[in-house]
Amino acid sequence: MTVLSGTTRARSEHTVPWAALGLMLAMAPPVALIVFGIAAEGWAAISWVGAIVWGVVASLAFTVFSIMGRAMGMTRMDLLDLLGSTVARPGSGAARALGLAIHLTNGAVLAVAWAYGTALFGLPANWVTALGWAVVLTALALLMMSMIGGVHPAMRRGEQDDPGPAAINFGRMTPMGSLVGHLVYGLVLGLTYSAWPLT
Repeated sequence: MTVLSGTTRARSEHTVPWAALGLMLAMAPPVALIVFGIAAEGWAAISWVGAIVWGVVASLAFTVFSIMGRAMGMTRMDLLDLLGSTVARPGSGAARALGLAIHLTNGAVLAVAWAYGTALFGLPANWVTALGWAVVLTALALLMMSMIGGVHPAMRRGEQDDPGPAAINFGRMTPMGSLVGHLVYGLVLGLTYSAWPLT
């Protein structure tokens, strides 16, 4: 089944099964790292508190960068509204608040995945590996943005802009902004987790 999602300003065509598959593929690597990490290395292989706390802090840094990029006209993407409008009305305070909660939760989960990834592969949990993880996350995020219109309720109803391939419907600089934002996330995560693991 093919759908046209988004508003008249930014829309894309999606094949729903492929969109759902793309979203699952984008989520699979972090989930696999956590599951296999726990199975192979055990619960105590990482600092859960450190990963969660610094993952949230790193996500806040990413959020500030994202808001600044939008304010400077680098992108039209309102990440918090886009995330929150999966449930709440697009453009509302509730959508942005929910989007922030989703974004911070993602940041914590992705930090746990990174920590387990370093444990599984015998790598140091520092800023270098965190920057590498940030590059991977950028690719996964752009895949997700490319596919999300096929399943996002507000986009399917024509109430929310569809990001389009690699989110370029929000501006040609959006993919680069995503990379830099994720690098900010990785740098903050790697520096804080290695300095203060909170074990």
